[in-house]
Amino acid sequence: MVIRKLISAVVVAGAVATAGLATAGEASAFTADCKGGQVCLYYNSSDYGYGAVYIENTSIENYAGLTFKAGKNGSSGAGVAVKNHAAAVDNHWYGTFNVFYNSGWDCSVACQAIPMNTRRDLNSKLKNNNASGEFVGP
Repeated sequence: MVIRKLISAVVVAGAVATAGLATAGEASAFTADCKGGQVCLYYNSSDYGYGAVYIENTSIENYAGLTFKAGKNGSSGAGVAVKNHAAAVDNHWYGTFNVFYNSGWDCSVACQAIPMNTRRDLNSKLKNNNASGEFVGP
């Protein structure tokens, strides 16, 4: 009788732990907003679920006047300016995508290259300090 109760307790505890892990996994799941030939800038980093998105398919010399929109990863940051508010980049373009601290693709302060088919959080110098983005040939 004691063994049955112990086994039942272990089964229940295992089910609770498994349910908790499944829920945690779903919260951090990522769904790409970009298609081939595009780059997505996200309002939040991976730790915060990415949130709103700005989809880019051409180099932009100055992000002023552009805003994030709700996407597949949520709406946190929707309506916020893209300039100086991006935290992550998802590159589905056919080459490297560079993010710059300054407008005009100026790397004198900081820049970060995002390789083809990768998703990265921006480094500490560029997180919320992005002013321009450039597609670089494959």
